[in-house]
Amino acid sequence: MSEPVTKWEARRVETTRRLEWCALELTRDKGFDGWTMDDLATAAEVSRRTVFNYFDSKADVVLGPLHEVDEAEKAAFVAGGPTGRLFDDLVHVAMLSLSEKGADLELARFRRAVVVGDPRVVAIVHERFETVVGDAVESILEREGEAFGALRARLLVQLFVNIFDSAVQRSELDPSRPFPDLIDETVRDARAVLGG
Repeated sequence: MSEPVTKWEARRVETTRRLEWCALELTRDKGFDGWTMDDLATAAEVSRRTVFNYFDSKADVVLGPLHEVDEAEKAAFVAGGPTGRLFDDLVHVAMLSLSEKGADLELARFRRAVVVGDPRVVAIVHERFETVVGDAVESILEREGEAFGALRARLLVQLFVNIFDSAVQRSELDPSRPFPDLIDETVRDARAVLGG
């Protein structure tokens, strides 16, 4: 059973979301390079100091913080768990990481729409993607051994990223569906398309 959320934690979540939402609106309306952190503070009705207490950079507030995998979960994955099936375990670890951060589908859909409309943000996403892929490939090779191949490991991570993106698209069609269900459905469809 999860711990009850304190007022402070609830306020922190609300402020984080407001800052992210305002940053996305500013990016949509002015472009990534068309606004400053001072503009964000004004839009979100908080102090500049509050903005920097929550986010280190414009990229972090527009794209959200990188989701870090819990060390115990990473160790379990590298050891071959939790199911022993590589792709299923990759999905499991990614979903745990997202659920701990509290996946906000409305924000994810807005973020996706803004990102595809701004070439500067697309470039930043690409840089971030390379970092995430590199970490995931390293964990896969640690688990499966170097013989598995870095290219195959990278392909596996790219498949998951595309599945995640497809699940976000599906949530636009039915916002009431829980995100883990959308991920499961997308994985089933991917398996069917790939013949297994």
